[in-house]
Amino acid sequence: MLKGFLYLAILLGLFFILKQYYSEQERQEWFGAIYNNPHLVMSIFVASEILFGVIPPEVFMLWSLETGWIGSYFISIGMLSVISYAAGYFNFRIGLFINHRSNVLKTRNRFIQKYIVLFKEYGAFLVIVAAISPIPFSLIALLGGTAGLSKRKYLLFSLLRIVRFFVYAYVLWLIQG
Repeated sequence: MLKGFLYLAILLGLFFILKQYYSEQERQEWFGAIYNNPHLVMSIFVASEILFGVIPPEVFMLWSLETGWIGSYFISIGMLSVISYAAGYFNFRIGLFINHRSNVLKTRNRFIQKYIVLFKEYGAFLVIVAAISPIPFSLIALLGGTAGLSKRKYLLFSLLRIVRFFVYAYVLWLIQG
């Protein structure tokens, strides 16, 4: 978890370096084709959230803060958080599908069974940690479904993902302002 917050600090540092040492025009030249295309940015966000958080959501929060392309800042954060929550649930459902269809998980292999038992015992805690930290949320959601974590627990604890988005967004907004 500490590594995740370190990663976030590095990302924020890079953002400030780019903003401090490069003009708006230079940044537009580098990122303009992507930066000014909200459909492309949102497509990349959805793909990233489904594909285990390849790009940290803070990048998209910063984009939203800077551009306002998808509405006021906190409305866009609401949209981003719901998309992230839905992507996590999508991966959770894939995990449930794997759980019900996989012979590998039903094997008596002690190595696999050991980790399934551990995830069943501590999986809800891991969902909470992934929801509020920079740990890849969709990957944990997939593992939760695969290990057979209850749907109710998953849906309840993963709501913290939405809270996380608003807390991080608020911090970025304060820093930006």
